[in-house]
Amino acid sequence: MKKILIIGELLIDLISEEYVDDLADAKSFKKYYAGSPGNLAINLKNLGIEPLLLASVGDDPFGRGYKKWLEEKGIKTTFINQSKLPTSFVIVSKSQDTPLFMPIRGADYKIEFPQEPEKLFEGVEFIHLTSWPLSRNPARKTVMKVLEIAKKRGTKVCFDPNYREILWENGSDGKTFIREFMKDIYLVKPSLDDSFHIFGKMSPRRYINEYHKCGVENVVLTLGKDGVLVSDGEKVKKIHTYAKNVVDTTGAGDAFWSGLYHGLLKGFDVFGAAKIGNAAAAFRLETEDKSVPIPSIEVLKKIMETRSIS
Repeated sequence: MKKILIIGELLIDLISEEYVDDLADAKSFKKYYAGSPGNLAINLKNLGIEPLLLASVGDDPFGRGYKKWLEEKGIKTTFINQSKLPTSFVIVSKSQDTPLFMPIRGADYKIEFPQEPEKLFEGVEFIHLTSWPLSRNPARKTVMKVLEIAKKRGTKVCFDPNYREILWENGSDGKTFIREFMKDIYLVKPSLDDSFHIFGKMSPRRYINEYHKCGVENVVLTLGKDGVLVSDGEKVKKIHTYAKNVVDTTGAGDAFWSGLYHGLLKGFDVFGAAKIGNAAAAFRLETEDKSVPIPSIEVLKKIMETRSIS
């Protein structure tokens, strides 16, 4: 079975149970095992793709609970380190747009390079990573070691450039690091918000040009309710959303990634794969309960067949 190696943050999300403009106004929160890599791993498994997680949690009730939860869903936890630091938390607002968030970091950046790296790469078609592990060592050093091996093996690397200055240590020039880091990346899937934090205020088309100038081969720029702009460096195509009724945006980006990877592994080009990603994102946008799993590829195909987009 083809595999995807996912490197990044495993978090406990505390999501407000009501829409708020300020996290301080939230009266109650619901706990989820989350973090983009964890969400993606679950989604991929539901679509018949084998995920491998290289990550870190705390050796505490939440970290042990997270590992047990993954194992119950059939996901191997061999490469998830358990640190003396507490499991990382993020407090998030329920939102129909870009959610508010406040990170409380702990074990997430204690990702260790495996003692038997050959087992990590066995059957891996793509490597997926976020900007979180790049923000601090030892996770950053681990990522760079992994990518050095990936380059020698010809493994494609996809990057979620979810850069936020708050995650980087004082004095770190995270923006410059991220721009330079993207020079050998096969595909990025940023949001407009991600792009603003990296490049400043620009038009969507200019954002795409900036990513290509950094060296990225393919760009999938998500536009919220307006769909996505997809570029392979030669042509740019807008794909409208399948979502009809957005109730919560949390997790939609991770759902998109899972559909996108399914398409790429099935041999679709980036434009065809992005349509499958759009269908997965539509399901998540229209589902209020984030514990409801991404459905099978057959259900996603039905969404694509019954809802017309361009």
